[in-house]
Amino acid sequence: METIRLRTSHLWFLLVIVAITMAIMEYGGPQEEKGTFLLTIVFWAGILQGAIAVVAVTDLIEARWIDALREKLLSLYPLLYFLLILFLIFIPRAGVFPWTAHPGAWLNETFFIIRNILLLLAACLAARFFARAALRRDSGTKRWAVIYLFIFVASQSLVAFDWVMSLEYPWISTLFGAFFFVEALYGGLAMAGILFFSEPRPDASFPVKAAPRDIGLLLFGFSVLWGGLFFAQFLLIWYGHLPEEISFISERINSPLYRALGYAFLAFNFFIPFLVMISRKAKGQAGVVAAVSGVILTGIFIERIFYIGPALSLNEGAAFFQTVLMFTAVLAFVNNRNEFLSRLAGKDAA
Repeated sequence: METIRLRTSHLWFLLVIVAITMAIMEYGGPQEEKGTFLLTIVFWAGILQGAIAVVAVTDLIEARWIDALREKLLSLYPLLYFLLILFLIFIPRAGVFPWTAHPGAWLNETFFIIRNILLLLAACLAARFFARAALRRDSGTKRWAVIYLFIFVASQSLVAFDWVMSLEYPWISTLFGAFFFVEALYGGLAMAGILFFSEPRPDASFPVKAAPRDIGLLLFGFSVLWGGLFFAQFLLIWYGHLPEEISFISERINSPLYRALGYAFLAFNFFIPFLVMISRKAKGQAGVVAAVSGVILTGIFIERIFYIGPALSLNEGAAFFQTVLMFTAVLAFVNNRNEFLSRLAGKDAA
């Protein structure tokens, strides 16, 4: 079936419809279910920022496999502006955080809103300038890659500390920020694996078989890194045995539902990618890499539920529908990337 082609203005109109739909779902549904919208933003902030970060890292190290996916992944940069819009929609819900009852110098609503808006905007602008430089292949590509990665690390660390960890205030994990930006890169690689499979012949001059092999190898490596960081975080909490730290774990493992979700995302994010991608043959098959990538993204989504669900009530149907809407937006921008990416790379780019 032929792909529907949309103009750039149509893509932005699609995002407006998605934003309005999500806002209606958030504020028109049951008022006690206040965590679904935050779940959506936290999950997609990692995946979308991580996808751009994958291009930035591979451009810095001059990895050739990214040539097969550069335009696809960079076509997601406009959705970072959409994340900013979603955060603005979320602002009336800022009172869901427990620290709002006893605000401090760092954790107070005004400063929370200002710093997150500024950092999300900085990520949008850095991604745009990096995408333009990367598409032009000009001398500023590596400079903008470094700038974007710096903002990416800061942004994902703030997502971890501000949006997730502070839901369990005063629970503290010093590794949470590092865990989140590594996981965002992991999710960005998983998105790359899915997008490559959706169009396996992006460039006849490029050795296509190299891309899934390299993506599979990186997914294998990141599964080990993810598992190591997860265990290190758990080990520090277990060894310290401090009440303000173990409360987060005990609340979840004492619930049959969240204990099962914990086992699920451990399997999806570590065991399955590790066991499948350890095979050299599996790494070279785009279908296998895409399937494992889908498992990883599912695992990250389940993990976000594991973090947010006990602190805020969730609407499972709304969460699923919002995820479908976001995937629709992703596919729309990827499949209609030629017009707005060519304008971005051109001298007359706005």
